[in-house]
Amino acid sequence: MRFHVRRLRSALVVTTSLAVLLTACGGADEEQGDAANGTPRKGGTLTLALSQAPQSANPRAFTDTGAVYVNRQLFDSLVGQDPETGKIVPWLAESWDVSKDATAFTFHLREGVTFSDGTPLTAEVVKANFDDLVSNKAKVNPSIAPVLAAFKGAEAVDPSTVTVTFNTPNAPFLVAASQTGLSIVAPATLALPWDKRVDKVIGSGPFVLDAFAPAQVTLSKRKGYDWSPSGLKHKGGAYLDKVVFKVVPEASVRTGSLESGQVQAVSDVPPGDIESVRDNGLNLVTRPNPGLVWGLVPISARKPLDDVRVRQAIALSVDRTEVRDAVLTPDFLPATSVLASTTPGYTDLGSVVKHDPKAAGELLDAAGWTRSGDGVRTKNGKKLSLVVGWFPGYTASQKTLELIKAQLAKTGVDLQLLQQTGLQILDGLKKEKYDFFWTNGTQADGDVLRTSFSGAPPNYYRIDDSTLEPLLQEQVALGDPAARNKVLADAQRRIVEQVVYLPVFEQTTVVATGKQVHGLTLGAGAGLNQLTAVWLS
Repeated sequence: MRFHVRRLRSALVVTTSLAVLLTACGGADEEQGDAANGTPRKGGTLTLALSQAPQSANPRAFTDTGAVYVNRQLFDSLVGQDPETGKIVPWLAESWDVSKDATAFTFHLREGVTFSDGTPLTAEVVKANFDDLVSNKAKVNPSIAPVLAAFKGAEAVDPSTVTVTFNTPNAPFLVAASQTGLSIVAPATLALPWDKRVDKVIGSGPFVLDAFAPAQVTLSKRKGYDWSPSGLKHKGGAYLDKVVFKVVPEASVRTGSLESGQVQAVSDVPPGDIESVRDNGLNLVTRPNPGLVWGLVPISARKPLDDVRVRQAIALSVDRTEVRDAVLTPDFLPATSVLASTTPGYTDLGSVVKHDPKAAGELLDAAGWTRSGDGVRTKNGKKLSLVVGWFPGYTASQKTLELIKAQLAKTGVDLQLLQQTGLQILDGLKKEKYDFFWTNGTQADGDVLRTSFSGAPPNYYRIDDSTLEPLLQEQVALGDPAARNKVLADAQRRIVEQVVYLPVFEQTTVVATGKQVHGLTLGAGAGLNQLTAVWLS
């Protein structure tokens, strides 16, 4: 197959999952702009209040929302993905070839691209990036590792052509290559030890990193940038002079600052504040996130979750509609599968993903778990008490888990909530400290099932399902969409019926902005696009 697309010009949906504070305006020599006719104004500093602190400026280390939002400004990818059509579009690569069996991907690089330190982008640099991913495979984020499971190698064919090959077919690779985790970093960054890449990174993106601290990240406009992905409205360098990502964890503080005019946009608008924002005449933009819905991963290697009846009982005890109505808003949907309904390959399993506390009780009775005096079920003198590890990266997570805890209590299950940092979560999963892990995953492709639930290393969830694994591997090799979707449907049904994952609700990115902020957009995965087109009136 041959793909060759050049300089598409289509506007994207205006939105971002951030809060924006204008701290400086342009100087007298700047273009003044006109909000009435949409003429952009150059200059100024945009301070964006994040709901969570970015864990690292190393795009391979963390893929949490804060890190992805920051790193998308610093690093470019080989290809992009159109958020409306899902089509792969040019970026650092102007064109690409894919072998018929989807094992070889040849990228033809754009001319004139440089990193912010002046180093040119070459095929050898791209090859070095993939070599680095392999050499640090044990350290990369768990969501990235499965993408490289069948990686064979990368070859610089000539200075502007690089071929990436896999031992087995990898149909979803181009989607993975469009994401921040597989973005291309400069040779100077590759030369650093892994633990030194937290705050010392160099990319080819439209901004450069000035300072990286837990509470604040500062970026400056890079001069000469002119290679945004096809599909973005603005093709030159950034209008803004600086971007400051400031961490404001308290949701009410973010929303209140927007309503008072102290900030111009708000990330992660709390569901309870959505109507208030609308009533105040501010702009709300929502975008359903494709990929893995919010839910609980049972670590089935731990007793008693090794018993499928216990997992099924817990799944039947969760009332997803109540979660949506009590914690969220109609902007969100209760899960009807492990995949969000906006994901290519989604299949509706609402008849299985349901609330049935009576059936849940019967399953626990059959498994030998009986009610005790305090209402918590016991078996052989041990209470049915389970721990869920969770990371406060999303505003509604705590309230959702508290409601699920109350719902499970009615069935006789004691759920303990253990809040963790990002590093603690990784360590806890490696050491099997949790019974459940609360998570989601945004990806505009059904292969998120494989990257989440494959039993291949590193397998943080300790999944061992001999029926599921072949399905996950088969779909990767299918180029025909209809055939691939059928296999993805079978994989979803297996995951739901065996409760390899307990789906709860579909994520929706909800952003509020003031009228003076223009050009904020979200990409195919509902993450923040480059801020090159953002301007302040």
